[in-house]
Parts: sequence; C-alpha cells; structure tokens
Amino acid sequence: MARLLLELRGRTSVDVRPSGRSLQVRPKDSNVIAVHIHPGGIDLALDQDRANEVALSIEGAYVRDDEPVTQVSVEAYLIDANYDALLAAAVEAVEQRAAGKPKAAAAAPRARAASTGTRAAAKPKAAAKPAPRPEPPRCPKCRQYELLASGECPSGYC
Repeated sequence: MARLLLELRGRTSVDVRPSGRSLQVRPKDSNVIAVHIHPGGIDLALDQDRANEVALSIEGAYVRDDEPVTQVSVEAYLIDANYDALLAAAVEAVEQRAAGKPKAAAAAPRARAASTGTRAAAKPKAAAKPAPRPEPPRCPKCRQYELLASGECPSGYC
C-alpha cells in the first residue's frame, strides 16, 4: 500500500491525512476524499457509471453505492494482483474529485428566476465552523504520551 501511495503522489498532487489507522487521500487544496486506504483495503470514490466499469476491471472489487458517494472497494489481499488497474483508478478518482461535481443543477433555478423577472435568490449562509479542539496535555518529561486525567504519565517511567 505504501508503494501505491508513493506512485499516486508522483502522478497527481494530493494531500494525505491520517485518520486513525487509515489514510485519506484528497486532491491538493480540497476537502473531499478521493481514496481511503485502510487496513482492510482501499476505497475509491468515483462517479456511478465509472465505478461500475472500474469494479469490473479489478478482480474481486465491488461497488458500495452510498447516497452521497459511490465507492469501489478492493480488499487488501487483492491489491498486489490488481496493482496497475488500481493505481490508474486511484489517479482517476483524485482527478474526478479535484474537478468537483457539476454545478449545472444549481445554476438552473437562478437562470429561470432571472429570465422571469422575479427577485434573485438570496445567497446561502456560510456554515459555521466548529471551534478547534485544544491539544491534550503531554508528559513534560518524555513528551510522548498524553497525560491521564490524574495528571500522570501512562508510561509508568516518568
């Protein structure tokens, strides 16, 4: 999986963010996940039509059709056997997510309102961002572990 990630970074510009025991691969300066690498395998976020084609081209892959995103899932033990097809599909997933979703549906009501002479639609309010969580206190001696609620280091040596 590390080789796949390195080659993916070489072919496209991506941001990689850790999330627990998995990695989220996103297009550069974007907040949408294109590839999710986890201990059980890899999930690729693709368009519905393209997801079916990719799943048929990769042995053992299956399509998870969740409502907001369609994903092609490949189990970890099948990655080496389908490496080239998986790398090409991962590059395609990043490029699709970087391009974004088509905005023609959102532009249609505005065009209709402008053509009929009615008042224009109001701008949607920006979503409020949650306050960032404070960093948990770390052990001042070893600087490796987060302190317990009692204020002690869990290593037992400090």
